[in-house]
Amino acid sequence: MDSLEAIGEEISGMARCPYDAKHANVALFANGKLYSATVTDFLAIDAVIYRSLGDSPTLRTVKHDSKWLKEPYFVQAVNYGDFIYFFFREIAMEYNTMGKVVFPRVARVCKNDRGGSPRVLEKQWTSFLKARLNCSIPGDSHFYFNILQAVTDVIRINGRDVVMATFSTPYNSIPGSAVCAYDMAEVANTFTGRFKEQKSPDSTWTPFPEDKVPKPRYMG
Repeated sequence: MDSLEAIGEEISGMARCPYDAKHANVALFANGKLYSATVTDFLAIDAVIYRSLGDSPTLRTVKHDSKWLKEPYFVQAVNYGDFIYFFFREIAMEYNTMGKVVFPRVARVCKNDRGGSPRVLEKQWTSFLKARLNCSIPGDSHFYFNILQAVTDVIRINGRDVVMATFSTPYNSIPGSAVCAYDMAEVANTFTGRFKEQKSPDSTWTPFPEDKVPKPRYMG
């Protein structure tokens, strides 16, 4: 071998990988497109779930909107069916009156999402939804394992598509860890459930009226 030659073009790493290795990020290729979840700046303020490359429009989550993402720590991305699922933990805005409470989440975006119009959600996801992951010990008062640590890819168990996830408790709580399994059919069904809304910064989060939910809920 006389020489080495680079093959392919050089592309920006912005929104595809973090500036600092200590910032968590996940990414996967699906149908020739790159789906990534990371931060776009040195200060790790702008967290993003991003689609690039391929023949579909480049899309991202809304910038600096804490109801979309609030200081997320991304753990895993999974390609399943018509969607890409992202598993992460973040500050729970629905508990913002109680200080910084961390919840584990699963979010998804539709692979066929084309983005919004120039008036609303231009170059942004129109299919983004997220829900809380529940890993807890049942009882009169549930004991929650809220610190999501790791998630497997989809595996087949007893005829079901499942992901396994490991959790721990917050550092200021009773030490503990757990492994929980999630049926992907049930995860998908979660996104047909009811939404919550906060009508003012000081109000509590309440169920959103079902008759006011836009139809369809996602592009696909």
